[in-house]
Amino acid sequence: MTRVRLITLVLLSACVSPTTPENDLAKYRALWEAQNLTDYTFDVVRNCFCWPIADVRVTVKGGVITGVAELASEVAHDPELFRTIDGLFDLVQDAYDRDAHEVQVDFNSSRGYPTRIWIDYVEMMQDEEMGFTLLGDVIALES
Repeated sequence: MTRVRLITLVLLSACVSPTTPENDLAKYRALWEAQNLTDYTFDVVRNCFCWPIADVRVTVKGGVITGVAELASEVAHDPELFRTIDGLFDLVQDAYDRDAHEVQVDFNSSRGYPTRIWIDYVEMMQDEEMGFTLLGDVIALES
């Protein structure tokens, strides 16, 4: 390869915008926000080293959690332990901002919302990891 071709390749590769997790987060958040959903439900499991809670259905109205109930028993749970879809995006962004040791996140490719989140904030600390796994689709509520 000639020196001119090599320099051209190096310069062209420098112009390519890198794909980073933060860029992906912004792309998927924009896809989610474009749907303008404020009333919806989703089924989720909270993954952490905390008091165990069964799989739950989170109900969101007006962008605020209005109910959290176990799928099997319909026992209500504290909404403060869960997040809206926007809140899940905020959780991931916060982990990036805090330079968490490990952040894993998967997205629904057509609608943008996170389907699986796992965050390990500090490598050498035990039991501070946390995450959420959606068990199906986000369902819009009828108004």
